[in-house]
This record gives sequence, structure tokens and C-alpha cells, in this order.
Amino acid sequence: MNLRITGIRYKNIREFKDLEISLIRDDGDTHHISLIQMPNGTGKTTTMDLIRTVLIGKNLDESEESKLTVNNLEPEGYDAIEGWFEADFKSNGNQFTFRLELDYETYDHRYRTIRPSEVGGGNMLGHSPPNKLRTVINESFTNLFVFNGELTQDFLQTGKAEAENALKIVNHLNRLEDKKNKIEQEVEEKQSEGSVDTEPGYRNIKGRRDTAQEKIEELKRREKTLKSEIEEHEQTIQSLSTKRSELLAENQEQLEKDNRLEREITELRSKIKNSTDEVLKRMREPGQLHENFHDDMGKLVKNMNIMELPKPTSQEFFTELSKRPKCICGRKIDEDHAEAILNNADHYLSEEDIGVLNLLKEDLRGIPNFENCESKFNELEAKRKKLEQKKQEKARVDLDDPDMNKCLQEITKEKQKEKRQKNQKKQERRELTSTDKNEREELGLDWKNNIHLCRQEVDKRTQKVREASNTVNFGKRANLLEDIFEDFIDRYLATLKQSQIDKTNKRLQRILGLSQVQIEDIDNSIKIKGKGDVSEGQRLSIAYAYLSTLFEDSAIDVPFIIDSPAVSIDYEKRAEVAPIISNLFDQLVIFVISPERGRFVDGLDSGDIKYCTVHKTEKSGQVEKSLNKDYFMDFQSEVDEEEMQEAT
Repeated sequence: MNLRITGIRYKNIREFKDLEISLIRDDGDTHHISLIQMPNGTGKTTTMDLIRTVLIGKNLDESEESKLTVNNLEPEGYDAIEGWFEADFKSNGNQFTFRLELDYETYDHRYRTIRPSEVGGGNMLGHSPPNKLRTVINESFTNLFVFNGELTQDFLQTGKAEAENALKIVNHLNRLEDKKNKIEQEVEEKQSEGSVDTEPGYRNIKGRRDTAQEKIEELKRREKTLKSEIEEHEQTIQSLSTKRSELLAENQEQLEKDNRLEREITELRSKIKNSTDEVLKRMREPGQLHENFHDDMGKLVKNMNIMELPKPTSQEFFTELSKRPKCICGRKIDEDHAEAILNNADHYLSEEDIGVLNLLKEDLRGIPNFENCESKFNELEAKRKKLEQKKQEKARVDLDDPDMNKCLQEITKEKQKEKRQKNQKKQERRELTSTDKNEREELGLDWKNNIHLCRQEVDKRTQKVREASNTVNFGKRANLLEDIFEDFIDRYLATLKQSQIDKTNKRLQRILGLSQVQIEDIDNSIKIKGKGDVSEGQRLSIAYAYLSTLFEDSAIDVPFIIDSPAVSIDYEKRAEVAPIISNLFDQLVIFVISPERGRFVDGLDSGDIKYCTVHKTEKSGQVEKSLNKDYFMDFQSEVDEEEMQEAT
């Protein structure tokens, strides 16, 4: 299923007294790329907002958060009692129009849907999209393809979740999350209807539960903040390392020494890790902890063999035998015989005991010869000291130039400071997220500073609330349903992420060629492999490639409508980004201002581009429209030029 936007029309809206912009060719199909040049202040952002609004049939309210109201759409500089905005669409060959009608006397608004193929033009009141679009087109989904170009940065910005949220929206996981969140609301309503012995007592129990819930949300926010800050420290450390290398590059001898030390440090760290793993593995075997333990275990397995433990016949065998009419020897078993068999069965082990002893015996047989670990510990300590020496030697690298040497020392101090702060936050995050009981006890953690313990506390207090309101069974079923939702969402999201990473990386290989910028992970935001220096053009390439790949498996093929995609790109990088954007979608509608044309418009890779320029005239309510390419390329807006200069 596809969706195309074929045209827009204004009547008495702000500076537009009467304006129509068609996005179709003479053969009736939409242009691949439609460039609409509108100076800032003309209505570019308003047009984007209006397209989003009519697509979803959104109400125009007067709240402070609302960007679009009837009041702020009223004409500027001329009088009108009514106005309207229309957007024409085509879906699978069927045309339809959404019209937003505005009354400037009462400040009311209403929608009208027009279908030319129906009898009488299909002109009806209300917002009535085709049936197949109803379940797909919503506000969250629409915001992804009627897009603000500046938001591409949010996909890659640490601490923001736009990349992951976009993946959820396109695949409707956000709807499942909404359903999951409503389960707890249902439980709350059921609890409020339940019978409670004393209302004050119930309020007290519920208040305690709410306190624990607030605490867990607080801990989760802190954990998220720490994770983001740790990543920022890592990026800063990487940047400082790069800066340090650049300084050393001016002294070849020192650079080679620094690189040699870095290799030796890396090698030592690897050896220490392997040695530590080996020692820990040995320490997990009790027979290797002390020679006496080893000897005692050898004696144990020897005595088990002497005593023929475990016995081959189990207690269960004699218990079952006592219930039989005849013994295995053929004699009849009466009550006295049965009682004697049961009494003697106590001298034998149960099948479970036999299984345990067999496993123990097998493990004891496999005990290696005792080896004193003291030498291993000494070897490990020697490696640690050597590592510290190498690190200190690396930090003392000197340059001939005093100023550069001072700068080098400052970088080293700053890097050490960043590492300390990173390690402190890693430790705090570890305490917040620890699920190891022994570790939590050792650190003295409780439900007020550990997410896992806090979640357990919430569960306990929630259980008390349910007991007080007689909704225990209902709550258990709600918990089960929540777990099912959560497990499905987590599993499906993990699969979607990997598929999205693979597809986007393949597209990036085609787009960027040898530069080989690749996505490593999607953890709220996009994580770039290697975290090295990435150009602005490459960052935008990643964001746009990610976005276009999102829609490949969508139930609907949508147009991509974007505002000022090149305005934040360095002049020399525009030629790199322009052809990338060109090949991401089958229909592109791009709003631009004159200063961002340079090296962007000429770089668009398409033989089907519509050029449209709209700007104000001296007469209120009248704008001038031109479809001439030369006019488009030569047009200059003094306001836009001044704003760009101030921004830079």
C-alpha cells in the first residue's frame, strides 16, 4: 500500500490569501523530488504542521503546548471571516483530499473529506481516511515522514531515544506498550472497587506502595543518566587520546615510543586478564584451595569405593516390592513380610540421594593433582606492577617544545580525571543494577539504592494492596499478562534492532563506499561502530539511511516531507549528503531556504525535480509563485542570508 501527496492549497491563512502548489507531473504521477523554496517567515514550518494536522485529523486546541490554533492561522494584514487548507493525496490509485475549514469569527474548525471518484465528488463532513490507512496513520507515525531535518541529530545523540522509538512506532510496538501500561490502570480501578476493612488503612498501604514505585522510577532515571554520562566520558577520553596522538605526531621518535608503550600496555592487560581468569577457575575447585582439602577429597572417594556407595539398589525398590503379592524369589509376601521389607528399606538411599552421590563420586574422580597457586599469584602481581610502570612511563612522554609539553601534560591530567569520573559512575551504576545477592550484601545495598531490590519491594507492597482490596487473583492474572506483553516486546524489539542494523549497514556501504561507517547497536540512540571521528555528512547519512530503512518493511510506502535538510550542514559537506537523500524515498518533498541551495540542490541525484519558489510581495496576503528553475536558483532572501550569518 502506498501514499503520495499530490498537492496543497491555502485560502486566507496567514500570508496566503490564495495559493496552490501542485506536486504532480503532466502524466499524473508525482515528481520524484519537489523542491519548495520559501524564505523564513513565509510559512514553511506552518505548512509542515498543517500537512501533519490534516493527515491525522488533529483538533486545533488553544493550549499553551499547541503550535497550531485557529487564532494563529488568522490572516495577517488583511481581513477574512473564514479560510481553509487542503492537502491532496493518492493511495493505491485512489485520490482523496482532506480540508481543514477555519472560522475566524467563532474560532471554530472542522474537517471535510473529498473523494473525486465518488458520486457527487464524495464531499462529506469529517475526517475520513481510506479504511486501510485508518490503522496506520497516527500522530507518532506521521511525525516520522513529515519530518524536521534538524531532528536527524537526535537519532545519534546519546541520552535520547528517538532512534529506538522510531523503530517501535513503525512496527506498532508502541501500541503494544500502551496496551501493557493500561493493564495496571485496570488493576487500580479494580482495587478502588474492592472491599476494604478500613479506608485509612488501605490508603496507608497504597501510599507505601506508591512511594516504592516513585523510588524505582527515580533509580531508573539515575541509571539512565549514568549510562549516558559514562558514554560521554568515553567519547571525551577518545577525543583526548586523538588530540594527544596529534601532538605527538610532530615528534616521530616520541610517537613511536608512545605507540610501542600502548602496544605493551594492551598486551599486558590481555595477559593479566587471562592469568586472572585462570586463577579464578582454579579457585572455584575446592581441591585446589589447599593441599589438605585435596587429600581429604581423595580419601572420601576412596572410602566411597570401599563402602560401595552409593548402593545399586534404592529405597524405592524395596518400597515397591513390599506392595507386590510375591517376592522376586517367588515366595508370597504377607503383611509381616511387607512390614519387614519396609523397615529394612530405611537402610538404603533414595533414588535422588543415589543420583547426588553418583555425581559427587564422578566429580571427585576427576580432581587434578594439587598445584600450589602461590606462583600464579606472584606472577599475576608482577604483571600488575609492570603494567603500572608502563602506564607511568607513557604518561611521562616529553616533547622538546615546552608549550607543547605543557599541553600534553594537561591532556594527560584531563584524561585521568575523565577516567576517574567514568569509573566512579560505573561503580554507582553497578550498585544500582546489581542482581548478585552476595555483592549487594557486601556493599550494604537496600531497596532505596538498588533497582532489583526496589522492584522486589514494589512487588511486596503491591501484593499487600491487592490483599487489602481483595484483588489478589485479579492482580496475579494482570501480572502474568504484563509479563507476556513485556517478554514479547523485548524479544521482538531485539529481532527488529538486529534486522534494522543489518539493513542500514548494507545501505550505508552502498552510500558511503570505502568510508565504511557502520552502526554497532541501537540502544535508545544509534551507536556508531568504533566511535571514531565521524563527519557531519556521515552522521546525516546514517540518520537518513536508518530512517528510509525503517519504512522498507512498513505496511505503507510513504512520501518523505522534510524541512531544511541542509541548513545545519557545512557548505563543503552538502554535496556528500544531497545524493544520499535523493535515493532514500520514491517521493521527496523538500522545503528549503535560499542559503542552503549551494552545493545541495545541484547535488540531488534525480532526473525528475520540480522547482517552486514562493515568497511574499509588498501587498498583504499576496505571495508570488514561480516554477522556473533559473528563478529558483537565482532567488535570494536577505532575511535568510542575515540569519545564516548570525548563526555562524
